[in-house]
Amino acid sequence: MVRTHASFAVLALLWPAALLGQTINTLTPQERAQGWQLLFDGKTLEGWHVSGPAQGGGRPSATPQTPSPGQVGTPKPCIARRAEPEPAVPPGGSHWQVVDGSLTPCGEPTGYLTSDRSYKNFVLSIEFKCSADTNSGVFVRAPEENGGYEVQIWRQQPAGYNTGAIVGTAKTARAFNFKADQWNRYQITADGDHLVVELNGETTLDVHDARFAEGHIRLQYQQFAIAFRNIRLRPLP
Repeated sequence: MVRTHASFAVLALLWPAALLGQTINTLTPQERAQGWQLLFDGKTLEGWHVSGPAQGGGRPSATPQTPSPGQVGTPKPCIARRAEPEPAVPPGGSHWQVVDGSLTPCGEPTGYLTSDRSYKNFVLSIEFKCSADTNSGVFVRAPEENGGYEVQIWRQQPAGYNTGAIVGTAKTARAFNFKADQWNRYQITADGDHLVVELNGETTLDVHDARFAEGHIRLQYQQFAIAFRNIRLRPLP
């Protein structure tokens, strides 16, 4: 009996890892039937483009904002790729590469990777991995590639919009910490003026705001090493 329990314990440990390995940057038949769309294929930047200079988050702004020194990390060197041509980067735009099935920014300057398409009502699921001190964010409904709702990835933002908050819109009632140097998952629901943010299955915000009705998805790079993968979206009516 002890041996049987031990066998089940081993299987319980191996099964999530095996399942995770099978579903990186892919959709199961059931997910496709539910309407999920894969926004990143794990191999290319298809469906995404590099934005220009970094803009302010939370509210639209016509003037580029340069982050203060404390908000910018030490850039990760870009990997030289001989077989793959690097995508065009606009003047002042940041650099993004696909490394080991993940979207990874590198070098200087700061900036964004922006979805080609614009979205209105949806559920977005995205995984990220970074260090404990990283400053980044996931923007949704960013009109004209500027503004929009920034879901924060930063444990101690100066104004109090910490991890799980929406910058300039709503702060969390308590601290929510992501797992440093491990994969974490945000699920962001935007349904009309109803916004819900979940971090690793736990709700960090459930609020209403109607400033941004539709827009692009943007991934933020502040020169802190960060990786994104498993980017999936399910449109809502």
